[in-house]
Amino acid sequence: MMKMKSLIWVNFVCACFAVMVSACEERSNEPVGEGEVAFEITDAPIDDANVKSVMVTVADVRVDGKSLSGFSKQTIDLKAYQDGETRLLGSAMMDARSYSNLTLVLDLNNDDQGDSPGCYVLDQDNTRHQLKSTTSGTLDIAMGQSWKTINNAKTNVVMDFDLRKSIRYADDSEGGYNFVSDNNLNSAVRVVTKQNSATISGSYQDEGSVNADMIIVHAYRKGTFNSSTETQPDAVDGIYFRNAVASAEVKSSLTGKRFTLAFLPEGEYELHYSAYSKNDISGKYTFEAMLQSETIVNGSVGNLIKIEAGVDLSIATKITGVI
Repeated sequence: MMKMKSLIWVNFVCACFAVMVSACEERSNEPVGEGEVAFEITDAPIDDANVKSVMVTVADVRVDGKSLSGFSKQTIDLKAYQDGETRLLGSAMMDARSYSNLTLVLDLNNDDQGDSPGCYVLDQDNTRHQLKSTTSGTLDIAMGQSWKTINNAKTNVVMDFDLRKSIRYADDSEGGYNFVSDNNLNSAVRVVTKQNSATISGSYQDEGSVNADMIIVHAYRKGTFNSSTETQPDAVDGIYFRNAVASAEVKSSLTGKRFTLAFLPEGEYELHYSAYSKNDISGKYTFEAMLQSETIVNGSVGNLIKIEAGVDLSIATKITGVI
């Protein structure tokens, strides 16, 4: 009987503790004033030289299921906002607390002027290819990353629309494009706050005589890159490097070849470089090989790059060969 009473008492104490923890969690997310939130959108590169523009029509922005106050429908060329450049979608005063859900609603059929289609790829011949999805009418892109609004402060929430992981070639003979499957699309658009992120600006030097038409640099969280899986297309949409946090194209400039990895959250990262060849007829790029690299940060050679919030970083990369 004594053991039974003890067991009942233990269960009672555990139940009370669980209730207290739940109550504390609820109170911890109660609004503490208000703060301004600016919602911005940016883009990562697509591996198709024939793509001139990628137009998407944002019909709504929803936070925890509620439409953003004052938002107006707008059609945007995502390719115009790369390398740290962003487009402001809208801003509003919001309760200062944590938020866990952010949804972009795209109008597939009509743009902000009422013309059709609402989302499409414009190729170098100025031909429009409507972007299709498994749904019709509108397409919801749900991003589950959490972010926080601060009392009496401005928070810039950036949605990074990774075109390389968002769009695939259509399964037809017309050379069109489709959005990837819903699960892949939801994970292709990441959410980060500017204040809690930083940018890597890198110089690129090829000492390995790599003959490539395009080089893409991919940023991975420490220890998450698996060459055997990341360099193979996924079974559903044919996406390569699907677990990269961010990616950027190495571009030629007046000061040499450079790249920009913007809006990286705090943490330790590895950089991996991939080489592509171009089909001169179709304009499509094909992944060829991974490159062996040497990264110099603050004068020291290292494989890991540490990102701190608000502290932009300059690095130098030397390519020494093909893996």
